[in-house]
Amino acid sequence: MNPAASLPFPANDRTAPQAQADEEPPHGELVTVTRVFNSLEAEMLRGCLAAEGIPATLGDAQTIQTDTLLTVALGGIRVMVPALFADAARLTVQAFERGDLAIDELPADAQDATTEAETTSALGWSRATWIVLAIVVIAVIVF
Repeated sequence: MNPAASLPFPANDRTAPQAQADEEPPHGELVTVTRVFNSLEAEMLRGCLAAEGIPATLGDAQTIQTDTLLTVALGGIRVMVPALFADAARLTVQAFERGDLAIDELPADAQDATTEAETTSALGWSRATWIVLAIVVIAVIVF
């Protein structure tokens, strides 16, 4: 009996690993355009590239978030784009590094972001300082 005839799906000449190896990524080979040592900076760069219409991915980002001691050993987080977009991506990265993509001011409808903990009293102490002082005084009285 033919073993392929007993399978519930049609037989294929190529095996799965060969089929995956022959398929090319949708935009071509990925190229590393820069490396950064901060996860937040890498995500901001990826967002800036996506805003420019450049598909980007981050290499080793999860590994570095899991164990930050590996950051230097891995050479940082790789910001990778398809080879077709490499030149445009490098220009965007340079603009990001120069600060050209920074948001300098808040929108007109933005509210004041000062929290209660940041407000100060007449003595110049913040609310958080007063809370810590109260906890210390209570601890001294109790113990």
